[in-house]
Amino acid sequence: MPDWSRDFDRWADAALAAGDLDTLVAYRDRAPGMPFAHPTVEHFVPLFLTLGTATTPDAPVETTVDGFQFGLAKRSFQVA
Repeated sequence: MPDWSRDFDRWADAALAAGDLDTLVAYRDRAPGMPFAHPTVEHFVPLFLTLGTATTPDAPVETTVDGFQFGLAKRSFQVA
């Protein structure tokens, strides 16, 4: 697995667990592994749509799927 993939996933997991929306929004400037992890927005921006449906968008999320396949993170989460 590439380091950039693992590093980005760890960063996103920590920000989601902390409910740190400001960090997530600034992913292009703050996230490790950029721009390799997300050279275009279509795989990361839907995260904000999901958080927008949450009762409390800045609450920590529950990871329901994690791990890697073909070197890419499979992280999926659930909001309330």
